[in-house]
Amino acid sequence: MDSTQIPRDADVVWAEARTRVAVSRNVNVSGKLIFHEPIRIEGRFRGEVRSVELVGIGEDGMLEGKVFAPRLLIMGELRGDVVGCELVLLGRRAKFFGNIETRSLTVAEGAYLDGNVRMTRGAVEGTAASIDR
Repeated sequence: MDSTQIPRDADVVWAEARTRVAVSRNVNVSGKLIFHEPIRIEGRFRGEVRSVELVGIGEDGMLEGKVFAPRLLIMGELRGDVVGCELVLLGRRAKFFGNIETRSLTVAEGAYLDGNVRMTRGAVEGTAASIDR
């Protein structure tokens, strides 16, 4: 498996080994986060997250807003929009409410999805190119 993939059985241990915490547990933050490395949301964040790498939402994490990233692993809760993702994976305890635009979507048994999904063909535009906007 190359570094651009998320295994279907990705879990907390897998995510912790590959990401750094951007919002810790018991922390509430709002605003705009921009990263050039894999990150993980363990607390509560409201706003916009942009990354040219993997974005993970931990089992106790909650994000309300927009995510622009090539890869997204949701193990907690996301309320909002996912834009320009190549790969989105909803883990067993994930809860998603909103809109997803992706080339590839995996929903694990037990995950909850309430929203709209738009599957794209080929490369998804608007992720890395728009990181600094």
